[in-house]
Amino acid sequence: MEESILIYGANGYTGKLISQEAFKQKINVHLAGRNKSAIQEIAKQTGFDYSIVSLEEKDKLRNLLQSFHTVIHCAGPFTETAKQMVDACIETKTNYLDITGEIWAFEEVMNYSNQASKAEIKLISGVGFDVVPTDCLAAMLKDRMPDANSIEMAFVGDKTAMSRGTAVTMAKNISKGGFIRQAGKLKNVPLAYSVIEIDFPHKKRTVMSIPWGDLMTTYHQTEIPNITIYSGASKKLIKRIKRFRAFKFLLGISWIQKKVRTKIEQSITGPNQNSLKTSHTYIVGTVKNNKDEALTLKMITPEAYKLTALTALEAAKRLINDNSRGKTGYLTPAQAFGKDFILSFEGVELIE
Repeated sequence: MEESILIYGANGYTGKLISQEAFKQKINVHLAGRNKSAIQEIAKQTGFDYSIVSLEEKDKLRNLLQSFHTVIHCAGPFTETAKQMVDACIETKTNYLDITGEIWAFEEVMNYSNQASKAEIKLISGVGFDVVPTDCLAAMLKDRMPDANSIEMAFVGDKTAMSRGTAVTMAKNISKGGFIRQAGKLKNVPLAYSVIEIDFPHKKRTVMSIPWGDLMTTYHQTEIPNITIYSGASKKLIKRIKRFRAFKFLLGISWIQKKVRTKIEQSITGPNQNSLKTSHTYIVGTVKNNKDEALTLKMITPEAYKLTALTALEAAKRLINDNSRGKTGYLTPAQAFGKDFILSFEGVELIE
């Protein structure tokens, strides 16, 4: 495959994993980002060509993008970076992929759907763990219960660390509180608004509701009006979050945000190599209809960051091979590649 894929933000934790996976699969990609020394280090390790450009360098970014079929955008927080990249992609007719899990980033990219269709390109947000497995599982559930009017999706991993970028994103958005979707509309609710126990494939775990990207993607592709997304959390963490509710506005103050980001950047590195290789993520999805009939599917996947490297790269490959169902504009991963997309990856198991 000729050099047709650009990985922007290749020096970030997940961008680096995707770059390394491309090297492993012998797929020639081009690396880019604004951190010259970090990008050069990845290029040295992989042998890939690279470019140094920031999103603010609009002309330079467009000149770079026009040489590529598809970009995998890995530089978050995506609520701060998606717009610049999507604008450039529409102008250069470059397919856009990203690995976000942020509600508002999905919404922002969705707003460009008509412009992308006119440019005959695809905009697919969340081509990593956020949200490929859950998006595909939602499509499977909708297919089996077409009259479903509610869906609950929960996921939990083995004990692995989050990346620096994910932590920064969570800190940035925590001041907004939680969200669910009710009667088709996003509803602002307190953090850890709902706390329940879920019987995952490996064990029963406590989970709390979180404001996750599936609130956008699941609704966009299934039109199920009532959606709640849960993530595993210890009872100790849930108690802390509930105590924090009264002070969440503090993280919306810019200087406090800056301090939190600095601390995160100094202390968080992401899952280690052993965790990437051996850990798993467990997902449970349940739909119900107006008759109170319920249907549940469960899934086991590789560790979330490892899966992201695989799914993001495969999504780009499928776009280049035009294996994306012929659609343009904004698409969820399941809309672009089909509900069985997630099942094509080694280590993924669907439990009926």
